[in-house]
Parts: sequence; structure tokens; C-alpha cells
Amino acid sequence: MRKAIGVFAVGLLFVMIATGAAFADQKNLQKAQPADAAAAATTSPDAAAVGGYQDVPGLSVHALPDFLNDEDGQNNVPSNITITPQSIDGVDSVKNFLGSFVGADGKTYPFFMMGGDPALGRTTNFPVNIVAVDVVLLNADGSVFANVPVGPFENLVLNSPNFQRADYSVGHVQFGDAVQRAEFFNLMKDNWHTTLSPKIVQHVTVTVPFTVNLRIRGVVTPVRTWFTRTSTDGNTVVFMLQQFFNQQFGNIGSNAIDAGLWTTNALNLQLFPNTFLFTPSATPLVTRGSCCVLGFHTFFFDNGTPEPVWVSGYASWTSPGTFTNADILDVLPLSHEISEAINDPFLNNATPRWRFPGQTNCQGNLETGDPVEVLAHPAFPVMLELEDNGDGDHGGDRTFTFHPQTEALVQWFTQSSPSNAFRGAFSYPDRTALPGPALPCTP
Repeated sequence: MRKAIGVFAVGLLFVMIATGAAFADQKNLQKAQPADAAAAATTSPDAAAVGGYQDVPGLSVHALPDFLNDEDGQNNVPSNITITPQSIDGVDSVKNFLGSFVGADGKTYPFFMMGGDPALGRTTNFPVNIVAVDVVLLNADGSVFANVPVGPFENLVLNSPNFQRADYSVGHVQFGDAVQRAEFFNLMKDNWHTTLSPKIVQHVTVTVPFTVNLRIRGVVTPVRTWFTRTSTDGNTVVFMLQQFFNQQFGNIGSNAIDAGLWTTNALNLQLFPNTFLFTPSATPLVTRGSCCVLGFHTFFFDNGTPEPVWVSGYASWTSPGTFTNADILDVLPLSHEISEAINDPFLNNATPRWRFPGQTNCQGNLETGDPVEVLAHPAFPVMLELEDNGDGDHGGDRTFTFHPQTEALVQWFTQSSPSNAFRGAFSYPDRTALPGPALPCTP
């Protein structure tokens, strides 16, 4: 039975309760198996670790939690968002529209997405304000172990399919726009687009000490803050303590907002060089624990009328040989987070509980990258010409094959067939990745 998916334009108001919300359960963690972080000079795969995309409820700009000492703020914090559609003029944030679908369980599930109403057509363009972050790793004596710059990857990111147009079966468009057009192909006007215009607005440096003190089960414990290895192309890969990173992300975002560099009408990102997150192990000064978080999307909020909300996220450039799944490469984590931010910008889009393909793990939200991240081949290669080789000399034009991630479409989450997306798809651009709808989560 076909389940209708409808959309209509509306504003959005959040009633947000500042309860010191922090990084919550790992529902939308992007995960992958990295190479061995304990052996810095090797390039061998590490089958003992997995990675993912972290679920991050809203962060108060001027009341950030203490991630190193507030154990409630480190894990398993529920979302504190309440929607009040009667007060649609109360929030200053990205342009969005409201839609809904009827799931296989017969319930109606509303969703908010970035962009304009597909049925009305027209292009909605969002600025993308990028803070580029260099990483400096310190030895135990305070000397510098390594400088890990993001600069070598900036031009590649700006010229990637996330921000440059390429040919897809739904048009010559940006990657995120292609996914949205496939999703609403039979509801949209042909001139409907959701586009992104990136700009690096700031460069900052995060200095990472060799150890930090972390409160674990009530006990302040010294914990190793970073490990490294070398990718197959010679770049340094950083595995950073998740709680320390969370603290840095919050501070960088808050500072960018106070400086006017992050804006409420934009998608606001932090770009890191090959930086992935782990949790402490049973021997926290010797080995890392569960690994690795590849990215997340969230939002910051503050007091005011209207209430300002900054949609935001983090991802890293990913060098070859970093993960055992060779598909996890270059801008795959970034494409995952951008598409999820477009489809679930305020982290409030609930769905029927669904099962990860081929697994028993379940989830119940509209995180479009998560169902595909567990597949053997999540990437969809896209070749583009790089118009600038990074030194301002346009004579050095060359091509580069990027690896953005195929996304699940909203039709997949309905758990019913057929799909009313482009050509009956449940995933895009690779329509074979998810050949049918989600399976329900059963006890």
C-alpha cells in the first residue's frame, strides 16, 4: 500500500530547556573500523574498533556542559527539544518546511527539513560557514609531537560534490540537492533546489595535551587524550578522546557565534584533518577504547526573542587507508552529516523504530545516513574537476574522484512499499543500496 508523504511550508519554534544537555546516546553515530591507532607507523587494518556518528542534542551557547567532569553530560542524555507549532514566529534559524508521512504502523510522523516547500519550487540557498581547525598534539613533557594542519584539504572540500554540481539522474546539481530532489521528485516543481554556498570564515588551532583528567564512574582518572597512525598517503591520522573533543567543539562553536562568524540562517561546520573520536578503555593511559566517531550534526541555541538557533556539525577529511572499509574516504563523513542536517536539522524528526540493514540494532529517527553507513559499499563515487589546485594557479586543473555517501530517503523510513520517490527508490544516488523499505524493530 502506498503511503503518502506530504509537505507544507511553515516556520518553526523551539521551546528549549537549558539543562546542560550534552552529547547523547550513539543513535546517529557514523561508525567505521580504523587502522591501528596504537601503532603510529603502520597502515594495517584494526578489526577491533568500530566508528560512528554521534547524537548531539542542542548546546546552549553560553552554558556549555563540562564534558570532562559532568558524567551525565558525557553520554546518554535525552533530547530536550519541544516543538510548539502555534508560535511559529519565535525562532531565528534556517529556512525550513514541514512535512509528514504515515508509517506502516498507521501513525502520522511529521518532519522538518531545511529548504523551501518542494511544491512551490524555487531555489533556497544556505551559506555554509566553515571553521577550519588545525590540530597540535603534545607529548607528556609538553613538547610538540605533531602539527596536523587542515589546510591541505580545504580546497578539496570546497570543490567536493557537497558544494559543486555534478551529473545525477535527477539533474546537474550538488550532492545534497540531488538527494532531496530524489526524495520529493513526484511532489516538487522542477525548479526546486536546496543549495549550499561554503566559505571558510575562520582558522583556529586545537592544542591537545597528552593526558587529561576525566571523571569516570565518579572517580577522576588520568586518560590518554590522543593516539595517531599514518594513512597510506602519508598523512597523520588523529584519534582523539571524545570528551576532550566535545569540550573543544563547544568552545569553538560558542566563540564563532559570539564573533558573528556562525549565523542562524546558515549551516555552520567545523572541519578537522583526519580526526576521529574514541572513548576511554579499561587501561586509559595505554590504549584507546571504543572507536571511532566520524562526525555529528547538532545545533546551538541562546536566549532571545526570537530565539536564535544555529544548525551546526563536525566532520573530518578522511585520507586513504584510515579505515578497513575503503569506501570511507575523503568527504564521505561530511556528506553524511550535511544530508542529515538538511533532513533533520533540529534533531526532532521521529520515525517508526527501524532496524539497521542486516543487524538487530534499532533506531527511531530520520537520520538518513545511518542505515547506509553499515553497508559494505556506502559510497557513491563522483568525479569532478578541481578548478583551483590550491595555490591560485588555475593552470593546474585536475580531476578528483570523491566518495560522498548514499543516503536513505524518507520513503525508506515509512517501512512500506512502493516508494513515491524518484523511480521508486528507497536510497539515493545508489538506488540498489536499500532495495526495499526499512524493517520494523521487533522485541
